[in-house]
Amino acid sequence: MSFMARQFPIKKFVRQVLGCTCPDKVFKQIEDKHVAPAVSPHTRVITIGGRLLIYIWEVNEPGQFKENLPAMLAAGQKERDERGLNRFRAVLATDETNQNIAAEAALYFSQFAGRDDHMHLHVVPQNALSDL
Repeated sequence: MSFMARQFPIKKFVRQVLGCTCPDKVFKQIEDKHVAPAVSPHTRVITIGGRLLIYIWEVNEPGQFKENLPAMLAAGQKERDERGLNRFRAVLATDETNQNIAAEAALYFSQFAGRDDHMHLHVVPQNALSDL
């Protein structure tokens, strides 16, 4: 698949699902890696334009994120800072039956992020990842 063909679904996801207003020029540089969960439960890392860091974690168990979300947020914040990136977006993808995750995740996130307005949390339906 060409770079342009790979670029479009990521750009669409970032803009339409996450609501990012990044300028077009940052989408010319996209790193997209699948990773094995180690320190953090995320399985995918997308870096856009040397500015935006996105971690994606597909959460299937409602209780699963309570223990692991702080680790994901800490890992993303650390990577963002160490790499000199501008923003970090943590994405939890879940099926529609687990929408109570959104409220609980938002509470954990607000406690963790505090005044760090360069971190964002998104809880999205798993089908939002289907084109990625």
